[in-house]
Amino acid sequence: MIRNSDKRSIASRALLLGADLFFYAYAGLSFIPALLYVAIVTYVGGLLLEKRKKLLPLFCVLLFAPLIVYKVVQWNKGDFIIPLGISFFTLQAYSYLNSVYNEEIGPEKSFVTVTLFVSFFPAVSSGPILRASKMIPQFKKPKAFNYNLFTDGMKLYAFGLFKKMVLADNMAIYIQSVNDQFANGNIYGLAVFASAIFYSLQLYLDFSGYSDIVIGCSKMLGFEIDRNFDHPYLARTITEFWRRWHISLSSWLRDYVYFPLGGSRKGPFRTYINIVIVFIISGLWHGNGFNFLVWGLLHGLFQCAERMLKSFSRGKYKGSRILTFIMVTFAWMFFSEKSVSTTIDKIRAFVSIPSEIAEVLNGKLMISDVLLIPQDLNMVVLVIGIVVFVLLSIITYNRDGLGLIRKIPSVPRWGLYYLLILGVLFFAASTQVSFIYNKF
Repeated sequence: MIRNSDKRSIASRALLLGADLFFYAYAGLSFIPALLYVAIVTYVGGLLLEKRKKLLPLFCVLLFAPLIVYKVVQWNKGDFIIPLGISFFTLQAYSYLNSVYNEEIGPEKSFVTVTLFVSFFPAVSSGPILRASKMIPQFKKPKAFNYNLFTDGMKLYAFGLFKKMVLADNMAIYIQSVNDQFANGNIYGLAVFASAIFYSLQLYLDFSGYSDIVIGCSKMLGFEIDRNFDHPYLARTITEFWRRWHISLSSWLRDYVYFPLGGSRKGPFRTYINIVIVFIISGLWHGNGFNFLVWGLLHGLFQCAERMLKSFSRGKYKGSRILTFIMVTFAWMFFSEKSVSTTIDKIRAFVSIPSEIAEVLNGKLMISDVLLIPQDLNMVVLVIGIVVFVLLSIITYNRDGLGLIRKIPSVPRWGLYYLLILGVLFFAASTQVSFIYNKF
């Protein structure tokens, strides 16, 4: 006889799976077969790997085949659209198979539960990359309404909208304006420099804003997901940056690529090789262009250089937040462009910055003209928003933001809620931009 709690669990899973499939079908009906294929391979693989561990390579091939095929076709055709989130839910599915293989979890008997894990709609398009050991037990438990979890989710959701719609999308307007001017030959080094910094911030605010929305939505549904960003631009080294940036991908590459290659256990030279391999893979995962390969290679070389400095200084090298931000921003320039040659042309434009500054100081040029600020962008509001966000980042660097909010008395706390909502309503960018990581 089925207990009432089991009935509620079955009903909630069925409802959630329907929501997952509806969400994904809305993105594109033609994407559904790829999602269901990965779910079937994951489910069958989990059942068989419990007894036949030698089958892991076969299921790896079966699992990654669609992703590789789509990537190759995209490489050849350029504008070919791959199924939404396939890069993310494929890595997610592999984490389940690997956990079963290593007996960290038992194989899940319910196809519905496995499909829920693969297709969980808040995270299916751009992550975070979920771990089976954390999520599957949550899918199997009936959900009761939790006021604190729900309201925490609403706060994160709203803050994610602010980061995305007010900050990141307004930055996108400026970046696109500079790119258009650059393509037309109207080249100012200061504008290129400012757009490079803005892109670095836009990418972070866009992706971390998306992650806040995902985590917030999940909380409202009763699910706990680990954070995907932890103040990465306050990191002192590139190594620390990758512990704080896109944490779910960084940890996936560490656990399933870096450690199997030998990690740092086989001497310094082999460690450097392993680091470079990991970041080349990361670059290729993000995109098929040579620019992504250069971006990954730069991050690998940056980390190797830091390890060498630490070794030569006997651990005294502590790094620099400003230098780390500059290095990361420089690498993002390759990430953001369609070709390496365009990035190099932009870097060359930096040569004219001293003369441009001199002309501004002499009154020959207006700073707004040199920075190529578009008329439809409220730069004052954007700068104020950035300053507010930086201050909030510093305040919450070593403290839980939600915990700090709970300590604020109710009247000023609700005042902050209204300010956040009004900020999104009145200062959202005039042109909405799709989430950057949706294309990966």
